[in-house]
Amino acid sequence: MSGPLICRSIRGRPDWTLLFPALLQGNGIRWKETKLDTHDVAIPLPSSGGQPQRVLSAILLSPSDVGKDECRDRIQRLSRLSGGQDVAIVFLLKQEQGQAGATAALMTLQLDLDGEFEMPIIPVDSVQAMPTNLMAFHRQISTSSGHRKMGNPARILLPYCSDRPPLSEHAVNILTDITPNIRGLLDTASTPAGQMKMAEFLGDDSQSAISF
Repeated sequence: MSGPLICRSIRGRPDWTLLFPALLQGNGIRWKETKLDTHDVAIPLPSSGGQPQRVLSAILLSPSDVGKDECRDRIQRLSRLSGGQDVAIVFLLKQEQGQAGATAALMTLQLDLDGEFEMPIIPVDSVQAMPTNLMAFHRQISTSSGHRKMGNPARILLPYCSDRPPLSEHAVNILTDITPNIRGLLDTASTPAGQMKMAEFLGDDSQSAISF
């Protein structure tokens, strides 16, 4: 594999109809449309000499998918790829039901994963933002080529809890200190007292996290 792949079946999914035009404007990245059996996106990762080619595999989900048997089946198939390593879920936040409904669906999905599937969720606030956010995550794990396990999904999700992702590593470290998990972050960001606490510790990054 020489470049990123996108599954052609996405053309038939209403929530993602604007994705292919966005990929054509991908800042010099050439995406190839193909058939992928267990996932929607495949992007090669750096591999050490003599080691098998690593590939970041991801599925694209939206709030309307959450809670359906088909969604859970897709997550299970994804988790079996490469022993559950180098996999991710891209989740579309902006939907017709509004940001609150989409965020609630994201939290439901995160709770469904806890304890069974150890994989990160990359939230995107629009279809057009998917390529940028996914490639930012790709760069993040490419710098740790010797460590294929994704680590704690909630911590990997935190950098993207911003309207201008990713948050700085310093901001992520602070958030993990003042909030126990993603649900705690939402609770903190939704109250005046919590927002003041975030502003005190995060400074300029606080508004990006609160807006998200």
